Amino acid sequence: MKILVIALGITLLLSGGVIAGQNTDMKCAVHVEAHNAKRSCGALPVIEDCTQIQTTYGDYNFDAMPVFFDLYGITGAEYSLNWPAWAYSAAWTGCSDFTIGGITWPGDNISQTWTECQIQYAVICGWAWIYADGAGTICMGPHGESGFIGCTDCNFEEEEPVRIFCAGVFGASGDDPCEPTAVEPTTWGSIKGMFR
Repeated sequence: MKILVIALGITLLLSGGVIAGQNTDMKCAVHVEAHNAKRSCGALPVIEDCTQIQTTYGDYNFDAMPVFFDLYGITGAEYSLNWPAWAYSAAWTGCSDFTIGGITWPGDNISQTWTECQIQYAVICGWAWIYADGAGTICMGPHGESGFIGCTDCNFEEEEPVRIFCAGVFGASGDDPCEPTAVEPTTWGSIKGMFR
């Protein structure tokens, strides 16, 4: 009987990824780098692992790029972008097929969709060209109207990130996007309990 319970528990644990959706480890980050006036959606940085996401940039003139990563694929994204109330507004360029909203001021909301599923490790949704008046952090947050932050997978199921990483600019440090995501103690504790 004990072996049956353990086998059932392991089966449920392994099938949890199927039930939860396609992007079970999906995370969000803000990638920052020097402003490039010639940047286009077809020439965005290629991010193939978390080490390529730059979350700290030392200057005041930069592009901030919302990134969803550790993906199977996405068809849409919804979020806000937040930063200190600096003097100038941002200039936003979106890289999806359809967009509702835009990023001009801190806390602005955006919903984006693509006509085909974006199957890749990371998707950069666009970029905001920002001037900083001082040190500060830039973070993705929940959409102000829906309260949702996350994406829709290739099956059009909504998924929330397991972790959100902020960027730091002009003297502030950003989060480490490669920092491991902790296993929930209740889940691990129940698995260990089955083996006792």
